[in-house]
Amino acid sequence: MDNKIIKIINNWNPIEIHPLLQDEYHTESKRIQYAALDSVSVETLSKEVFSIFKNSFGKEFTKSIEECKVIAEEILRCKFEN
Repeated sequence: MDNKIIKIINNWNPIEIHPLLQDEYHTESKRIQYAALDSVSVETLSKEVFSIFKNSFGKEFTKSIEECKVIAEEILRCKFEN
């Protein structure tokens, strides 16, 4: 699931980093992976995703909780595919 989460986060590129390095969001992806292991709710995971990026990037992170919800849904789909 780890590589899938990294791919989802990199495709999302929430801080819009260009050029994006493969490991740019490594720390955040790991934290999201741990949160996803304990989460079965899109709402709970989306709040975690929002919080993780807000804590890491502060004002640079401008995505909404709704955008985080879309990402949380993708991540949880991967979790249940395994």
